[in-house]
Amino acid sequence: MHKDSIRERFIGLDRINHLAACSKSPMLKTVKNALEDYINDVINLGNPWDLWTDKVNYARRLFAKIINADPGDVAVLYSVSSALNAIMSSFNFKNNNIVTSDLEFPTTNFILQAYKKYGIKIKTIKNDNGIIKSSNYNEYIDENTIMVTAVHVSSLNGFKQDIDEISKMAHEHGSYIYVDDYQSLGSLKIDVKKSKIDFLASGTLKWLLGVSGIAFLYVNPEIVNDLRPANIGWFSQKYPFQFGSESINYAHGAGRFENGTWSIPSVYAAIGGMECILDYNDIEGENKRLFSYTLDELDKNNIKTLTPEQSANIVAIPLKNPQEAESILKRKYNIITSARSNSLRISPHFYNTFEEIEAAVKIIKNEFL
Repeated sequence: MHKDSIRERFIGLDRINHLAACSKSPMLKTVKNALEDYINDVINLGNPWDLWTDKVNYARRLFAKIINADPGDVAVLYSVSSALNAIMSSFNFKNNNIVTSDLEFPTTNFILQAYKKYGIKIKTIKNDNGIIKSSNYNEYIDENTIMVTAVHVSSLNGFKQDIDEISKMAHEHGSYIYVDDYQSLGSLKIDVKKSKIDFLASGTLKWLLGVSGIAFLYVNPEIVNDLRPANIGWFSQKYPFQFGSESINYAHGAGRFENGTWSIPSVYAAIGGMECILDYNDIEGENKRLFSYTLDELDKNNIKTLTPEQSANIVAIPLKNPQEAESILKRKYNIITSARSNSLRISPHFYNTFEEIEAAVKIIKNEFL
């Protein structure tokens, strides 16, 4: 697909240089139309539950296709936070520990810490200059480790982990592996079956080109029947309309991890975003080219980054005041970036051009360095 054809699918790329897919993707025309369709359906149909259920299941199928899963192994939730809480509520914490790292998105660390009141121990691997060696996990995992968390790409600096290797280590110790793929899914390929992932969660706000309010959770079908989540809702049940129930009767497969009524507008939007991702044959290849070009342009202009060699998607540029730089770039130059901690992040996606990257790098050098 030609670059011009890709860009025509989005609103505003003719006037806005959007380099912040790691925070929020630009608006697809199909996503805008989908949100308008939702409004029209409510106005004209009132409460079209059958239609909504069909759309939820279609979104489930699209997500499953992206990660090479079966639709029945995917739960539809509201956020990665709701997904991880559902997972955590299914464990017996007696004498167990969870291994995580300080490069996870903060959601993961906050939620894990909250469960310490039930007796679980949290073991946090500290990064070394923005990276974590896969071998570090082996030093922390033991026979009492119930789960290992391994973010695919860190939103802090773009560091990319070897999920296959970490998964192998976790399973050798009898532990589950949980992957937060929000910072890369839709940009990098992942195969949950090949990588032997037990849990994978992601939302559509970023690289999947949708909106907030929806996330998906993959659960390995080989373990799902052994798990009894407590953080649930009526859609987690085989008979969701059963009033006065005095027992739990879980829905089939990953559905047992679902909560209450879905965010239907977000489902409409998610479909438009994921259809676009699946339409394009080589997003990962295109994004690698854009990512490498960004690093080359920064190096050519003697601009240092915090992004390590083993990385993808996100380039982190250390600045004295990245939040102010983000605001100036947006307000003065119509360039969308994303500040995080002590750095300004540039994250091109397949719709971006080399010229847009060159323009942003030049302004960053002249204005802030």
